[in-house]
Parts: sequence; C-alpha cells; structure tokens
Amino acid sequence: MSIDKAIEDANENSMSHDLVSSESSSLVRKELDILMTLDEFIAEEKARMDEKMGKRKKRKAIRGTSRRWPNNIIPYEIAPGTFSSANTAEINTAINEWNTQTCLVFRLRNGESAAIRFQNGDGCSSFIGRTGNVQPINLANGCRIRRIITHEIGHAVGYWHEQSRPDRDGFVQIVPENIPSAVLFNFEKQPTSQVNNFGVAYDYRSVMHYGARAFSNSGGITVRTLDASFQNIIGTAPGLSFRDIKLANLMYNCAGSCSAQSCPGEGFLGKDCRCKCPTNDPNNPIQNCLGTPVVTTTSQTTASPAPSTTSSGDCEDMNRFCGFWARAGFCSRSRYMMMYCKQSCNKCNGMINLP
Repeated sequence: MSIDKAIEDANENSMSHDLVSSESSSLVRKELDILMTLDEFIAEEKARMDEKMGKRKKRKAIRGTSRRWPNNIIPYEIAPGTFSSANTAEINTAINEWNTQTCLVFRLRNGESAAIRFQNGDGCSSFIGRTGNVQPINLANGCRIRRIITHEIGHAVGYWHEQSRPDRDGFVQIVPENIPSAVLFNFEKQPTSQVNNFGVAYDYRSVMHYGARAFSNSGGITVRTLDASFQNIIGTAPGLSFRDIKLANLMYNCAGSCSAQSCPGEGFLGKDCRCKCPTNDPNNPIQNCLGTPVVTTTSQTTASPAPSTTSSGDCEDMNRFCGFWARAGFCSRSRYMMMYCKQSCNKCNGMINLP
C-alpha cells in the first residue's frame, strides 16, 4: 500500500479529505495530511500567484530558518493512554531513525513551549516545520506504523511532499484527467519562494513521495514518473531514503563543526564528519563512502509516458468507510463524499451539487 493510500484509509472522517480541516475552521488540511493555518494558506496562494506573474520574492531563506528547530533539538511527548505498546514501539523506531541518521535530537519534552505531540487524531497529519507551540502529529489507527510516522515527522522537520517540489515537472507528470477537479488543488507545486531543496536532487524513493494513484477518481495513474522504471517505486519507501537523510543534514548544518572536504558523487558530509554515500538497499540506504561508492541516480531523461489506465467510470464507492460516513450525515457536507462515495450518497444519477 502506498503512503498516500495508507493515510487516506486512516482518515476516520470524510471531511478530513476537504480543504477546510474538520478539526478547526481556522485550519486548512491539504494533500491529505499537511496542516496549516488559514493565514498561512492564503500567504502561500499569494506567493504562488506572484510567482506566476513574475513577482518572485526571495523569501525562502527567511521562511526556512523561522520554521527550523533551534539547536537541532525537537522536544516531543506522546499522549498518555492513547497508544498500545506496539504503537509506541513504532513511534520510537521512527524517532530513532531520525536521531541516528541526522544531527536532529528528538528528546522528551521538559517544559518547552514548542514541541511535537504524538496523539490520536482525525487521520494522519502534521504541520510543516516548527510552529512555536505544542504542535500535533496526529496518528489515527492506520497511521501508527513506522513509515507513516517517519513521513509525518518529516513534515514537522520541515519537509513538503516530494511531488509538490517546484522542479517536479522534470521528473513526474500530473494526470489531471484522472483527478476530480474538486481535489486537483492538492497537486499545486510549492512556490520557489517557500521551498529550499539545498541542491538535493528530486527523489523518487523519498518517504515524502506519494504513490502513482494518489487522489485517483478511477484507479488510473495520477502521478506518472518520467523515468518509467520508478513508476511502481514512488510512494513505497519503508523509511528515510538517502536523499531524505542528506536534506536533513544540509538543512540543519549537521557537518558545521567538520573541516571542509569533498565527498564523491552525491555524497555528503555527515554529523560524524565522514562522507556518506547511497546504497541500493532501501532498508539501509546510506553507507560511509569507501573507494568507489555505490550511487543510485535519478535519470532526468523524459521517458515516453505509459498509457493511462482508466475505468468505465461506473458509480461506486471508492473508500471502505463510505457507508459509515454516509450514515453519519457527511453526504451533505463533504466534497470528498460527492466524488468518492457516490453510491452510498445516492448520487449515481443526475447532477451532483458540491457543497
């Protein structure tokens, strides 16, 4: 199951698929799991429009610094009485992955005003970067597995989804005919003024990448990789990829106390002042560079797009919770229900009026 599918299935309330978060009218939830305030969303949309009109503002350094965690320390707490011992073990495994592979230090909160809190929530969700308050990482049932937790922590560290990068068009093609217009906003590229990729190449293997059929209305491909060999790779990362790790090390200046040295290929200097190179093992993606490193590269050559797969468009439910949500009264309130739960909402014939 792709990361986006796991997140989608974990949403317990159909309105968590809509733009306005069901948790608060002052919050926006986009791309299934990214939380932001309404003011932040408006500012992002303005930056996107400014960029389209050639009014680019060079703000990414300021914005990036303001949302990073000072001294590379991320205090956290786990909501008591919420998670089973197995759930807690998955949280700790995900935390340990970040602690081990980067210079970030996740440690239990000790009165800090800014921290992350692992808690039960309406699906899986997180804010991007540090907000300055105790910010939630929401983990409903279905989200409490290592790779999803690692993904949500990535947002809190400061990562956006890989397929929303400003340079994504050189690596993936979005297929709008397989995406309902009501949810197409989830595929907007981030403005360059809002993102700093620190020179790290686009990463099909990133734990922050959604799968090939995210938000599909028919089961057809919505994110087509231009390098066809990665079509079934996106969205399946078991944990941090080499480039995920590299980005955190550069973003948080993990080698700041090391003497300058050049690393081979796309290698980088780690927190132990040794060059780190990629491997071909997604479960162990990083190694100390020894001799000729094993390098996995992302081809920028545009492959011929594979034919899209579409269904006949028959009226059917496309989420196993549709019946439950319909009985709870969401058919009249949720755009998601109108697009993905037509059978349960009795919208198989005639016009569909979206709320």
